[in-house]
Amino acid sequence: MSTLGTQIRLSRIINNKTQRSFCVAMDHALHLGCSKGLEHPETVLDAMAEAGVDGVILSLGSALRYGAHLVRNGGPALILRLDQTTMWREGTDLDYKDGHTRMVASVNDAIALGADAVINYMFVGHNDPAEETIAFRSTSEVNAAARAAGVVHIIETMGARHALAKNINDGSFVAFHARIGAEMGADIIKTDWPGSTEKLRSIVAQSPVPVMLAGGPRGKSDRGTLELVSSVVKAGAAGILFGRSVFEANEPLAVMRACRVIVHEGGSVDDAIDTAGFHALPLTA
Repeated sequence: MSTLGTQIRLSRIINNKTQRSFCVAMDHALHLGCSKGLEHPETVLDAMAEAGVDGVILSLGSALRYGAHLVRNGGPALILRLDQTTMWREGTDLDYKDGHTRMVASVNDAIALGADAVINYMFVGHNDPAEETIAFRSTSEVNAAARAAGVVHIIETMGARHALAKNINDGSFVAFHARIGAEMGADIIKTDWPGSTEKLRSIVAQSPVPVMLAGGPRGKSDRGTLELVSSVVKAGAAGILFGRSVFEANEPLAVMRACRVIVHEGGSVDDAIDTAGFHALPLTA
């Protein structure tokens, strides 16, 4: 049973009326260095507030430098990223056979910053089982600290890239680690797209906690992003925690407005486009 503190903080991330949430991940520079679309984080945060984004994932450094915008704008809610990973370096000169993940902030940091939630990765299926052991041990320690403090714990369960899983988006595999994350004590699960609306619907139906979806790399078009958001909502998921699909968009503010229409108003993709204020239909990359 979650504490009152956890419930209050959760209500600032997942809307009580719609039981859905639209959050944006802005922690990419922690893992990848300079990131397209995040050259001026403060302007992205201001746009989020204007669009009505519920929560934002920030690293410790960004929270310290730009958190004042959250106060001035009255939101979004702060979700503090606690760990850093090399998992997204695949295909680069800085790649490792196994991705390595380590804690770089704490629940105490989140409390000091006024964060409503913390988030950490829990990658599954490394080539080296010791790496998976580290992931589970770290997740357990974060969960214990978050529960004690009444802070929402979002566990981002994913398959370790270029490791044991042949297809990280296989529905059975996503269901496997998403359920394990719930059993580890997560208040919310963030996870990969499992390949289809039907497979996601099955994962959501079996999960004892809300499930939210990661966006991954930006697709071919902004309209494609909105179609994915619509599929997530139709599957019954709690919402999205997209990053690059939002802040790398042709028109980030319009995409955010459109995402909110789909997530919280149940609007169609066409309805969202009509009401979001696009200067041009987001049909091309």
